[in-house]
Amino acid sequence: MDDGPQSSTTRLAHYRYSAKSNTTHLAPPSDIELQHIIANQNHEPNFTDDGPAGARQFSLPPVDTGRDAWLLLMGAFVLEMVVWGSAFSVGVLQDYYTSTEPFAHDKSSVSLVGSCCMGVLYLASPITLFFLQRWPHIFRINSLLGLGIAVIGTLASSFATKVWHLILTQGIIYPIGASMLYYPVLIFIDEWFVRRKGLAYGVAWAGSGVAGTVFPLLLRWALSRFSFKVTMWAWSVGMIILVCPFLPFVKPRTPIGVDVAPRPQNLSFKFLRSPAFIVFQLGSVLQSIGYFAPSLYLPTYSRTVVGASDVGITAPLTSLNAGTVIGFVLVGYWTDHWHAANVIFVTTICTVVGVFVIWGLSTSLPPLCVFAVLYGIVAGSASATWPGIIKVVRNADETAPGGLLLGILTASRGVGSIVCGPISAALIDTKWPWAGSPAGMGYGTNFGGLIVFTGVTASFGALGFAGRKFGLFN
Repeated sequence: MDDGPQSSTTRLAHYRYSAKSNTTHLAPPSDIELQHIIANQNHEPNFTDDGPAGARQFSLPPVDTGRDAWLLLMGAFVLEMVVWGSAFSVGVLQDYYTSTEPFAHDKSSVSLVGSCCMGVLYLASPITLFFLQRWPHIFRINSLLGLGIAVIGTLASSFATKVWHLILTQGIIYPIGASMLYYPVLIFIDEWFVRRKGLAYGVAWAGSGVAGTVFPLLLRWALSRFSFKVTMWAWSVGMIILVCPFLPFVKPRTPIGVDVAPRPQNLSFKFLRSPAFIVFQLGSVLQSIGYFAPSLYLPTYSRTVVGASDVGITAPLTSLNAGTVIGFVLVGYWTDHWHAANVIFVTTICTVVGVFVIWGLSTSLPPLCVFAVLYGIVAGSASATWPGIIKVVRNADETAPGGLLLGILTASRGVGSIVCGPISAALIDTKWPWAGSPAGMGYGTNFGGLIVFTGVTASFGALGFAGRKFGLFN
């Protein structure tokens, strides 16, 4: 039974005492652990009776190192790869649907499958993470239920005979389940890693780069060898085989008691008025509006402008996804050592230069692939700066819930995933004054407006740097 706030304070005191007495198996608690202790008086962590005067003390695994921490990170990498692997394979599926009956007759609606899938995955993040931070004891059943829903959505899509069936199964049911399965691990990384938090998130998110590089190739091969139904059934089984062995390792560092009915945590929303949050979030939203344009249109650019072969058409997109693997780890490491605003400023400058100089002047495959790799490293890894942004916001408001903050930042990327497609299509269809000029190189093609749009929106990522320079936050 819980002894109230005084008991928790005593436990914390005993914890700090034992931590100073060369008890090497103990590690300082993270912010989330302190929230668990203070806000959830009825969530009993593990204690031992070996403290001074018979007092109980914490016995927690170490942060930033140890078997449990690395197993959690491995599980996070696999979940990232599986969940986002399907989403990043939407280009292959879209090409299959538009060229195969019974879906080919409704080409105008096929694009909604991918848009809905990406949009739901991104926009579900604040909702899912809110419930997980409000009721943390539901994480295990939430993940298992999410895996079941994702598998059901994929299996059900194999029986689709109309495009709206695909929108419902792959565009709505699958991402709802996938978000429930995936997002708990983002909260747990925050608990298990303190000094290496940015690097840990970067390594986990690199799984999406691996998925974006490998899964489209596997999916294209499977669809060419087998039927759509067999491919979807195989992918459903593959999800279960890949995910289930790692789910036991995806757990919080602070044990959550189940012996009493847990009370929901009270979450603070004061951070929504924080200048740091407002500036960083605004920059993230504006930057994301053009962020997806290269991944959507580099294959088409390769075919129509460069005149690449079938292999060459996919080379820039593969290069971009491979670049994100490097970028997530590299930018995550920088975030641990530099202020988030400085990291974002450096990556923004590199992105803008890459778009305007390399992509804008590319009319052959090698420089286009160079641009794709650079874009993947510095722009594709933008989410690796989010742990640093959360740290800045928490410096001003210690009550800011990290999981919910991460969810809102993720949702800002979802806004871009929804609006980028229609805006990009309209820009390509627009006749620009400089179009048709051979000297204009990439700018002289139908993609000139899209290139300018991508570079301009990317520059808004530097709003965080400007906000810090003007003294809006430290």
